[in-house]
Amino acid sequence: MNFSEIPENPVIFLSWVTAIGLFISLTEATIKIKLERRNSHRKRLEIISNLYPKKLA
Repeated sequence: MNFSEIPENPVIFLSWVTAIGLFISLTEATIKIKLERRNSHRKRLEIISNLYPKKLA
């Protein structure tokens, strides 16, 4: 593929850069939400286990 034949259109280039940036941003946000949800669940389980200990004697 000869890249010198691609027409230099800044609108097309900027739209590709924007699309790639949007994809990266959405991926990062999804990962952060999943990690926060997992950490929240762990903290909740830890608090519940501290309130209700397994050994009651």
